[in-house]
Amino acid sequence: MSRKQAIPIWESGVKRLAPNVYAYIQGKGTWYWSNAGFIVGNDYVVVVDSLATVGLTQRFKDEIEKITDKPVRYLINTHHHGDHTYGNHIFAGATIISHIDCRREVTQTPIMDPGLLNAIFPEFDFRGIAATPADITFEKQLTLHGDGREIRLVHFGPGHTSGDIIVHLPDEEIIFAGDFIFLYSTPVAMDGSFAGWLNNLDAIAKLGARTYVPGHGPVCGAEGLNLCRDYLVIVLHEARKRFDKGMTVDEAAKDIDLGQFSQWPNRERILLNLERLWREFRGEDPAISKLSLPEIFVRMDAMTKAGEL
Repeated sequence: MSRKQAIPIWESGVKRLAPNVYAYIQGKGTWYWSNAGFIVGNDYVVVVDSLATVGLTQRFKDEIEKITDKPVRYLINTHHHGDHTYGNHIFAGATIISHIDCRREVTQTPIMDPGLLNAIFPEFDFRGIAATPADITFEKQLTLHGDGREIRLVHFGPGHTSGDIIVHLPDEEIIFAGDFIFLYSTPVAMDGSFAGWLNNLDAIAKLGARTYVPGHGPVCGAEGLNLCRDYLVIVLHEARKRFDKGMTVDEAAKDIDLGQFSQWPNRERILLNLERLWREFRGEDPAISKLSLPEIFVRMDAMTKAGEL
């Protein structure tokens, strides 16, 4: 696989996908630079995900208000990670909807210390972030009906996390994919299941959407979904061979050739992905088998600085 594939540059800001349907894209797609979206109805707005900080979410909210003065009635969380939920409280008065496992994780997972986050990611200001769980939850599918439009919220099973959902607009052939799709940003599986993630991508592809809004990266068509899937397949297959040989996670991380994906930002996430896969290969339940993130981040940092990743 070629290592020379250029990483494109994409624009930040609001992108109109269809009449009254918008993506909110952040240009880097790396740690904490996630995407969101919103759908404008006759009387109210449906928002898909908040962002990682108060400031970023307020900026997103300001952009919505430039397009419509209608109130935000519903805020949908595609999963529990902080870059999609830490700003929920900025949409005060909105009813939050998520998968039941997403709500559980938001309520049970402690927020990382904002000061520590500011030290690790100095380009952000995490002061004021909050854990704001959903008001309404569901298990398999929930459909919002309004203004002649269906907004389908669908959970296929554990994938990127245990509680991922997509937001599917079948008439417009648009899917807000959350972190099921990372594009030109290395996919990361701290929670959930690699095998489940791949199965979910296959199920999403069968819905036949034309337009996907990734959790990280530019708006895309099926080619973006397939690129993310290709990364997961390579890591899964290469990891399995090294696990079967008895290699450690660190040894495998140094040994795997990611080909074109070695050019994608945050390739150090291979360490997190292998930690998840080693547990998966051992048959551990991802809902119970949690990663020790501070320890893994220290190893990632040390191995990156040593030029080993």
